[in-house]
Amino acid sequence: MSKVPEGFRELTELKGFAASNGPWFEKIEGSRVIRGFLAGPQHANTLGIVHGGMLAAFLDSAMGTCVFHTLERRCVTLTLNLDYLGPGRIGDWLQAEGEVIGHDENVAQVRGRLYGRRHDVLGAMGSFALLSRQRTKG
Repeated sequence: MSKVPEGFRELTELKGFAASNGPWFEKIEGSRVIRGFLAGPQHANTLGIVHGGMLAAFLDSAMGTCVFHTLERRCVTLTLNLDYLGPGRIGDWLQAEGEVIGHDENVAQVRGRLYGRRHDVLGAMGSFALLSRQRTKG
């Protein structure tokens, strides 16, 4: 079984879905925000691999975090197009990150990647609605 790599901190402030499906971890390297989790039995589908919905939700969250870190704006997902590339297995350390590839005042476009030690697991392109700059919670 993998362990949490050095430099990641547990996100103890998470609520809702993220808190229920964690623990989740984060590391910031310059302009990059990397999120990670240790895949456990609670993340598995009936085939014994990490459920695609869990993978999608985790990458979606990492992409939204990227928007916040890059543009200092909270956001919500408008579209998310996914490419499942390989399985995540119980015991794997999986991590995800996003890259803002374009934006205007209202919408950001983000490329996302979720991967393990051996291979890419999920790729994504998404559009995120940028919330009001006055919105501090949510």
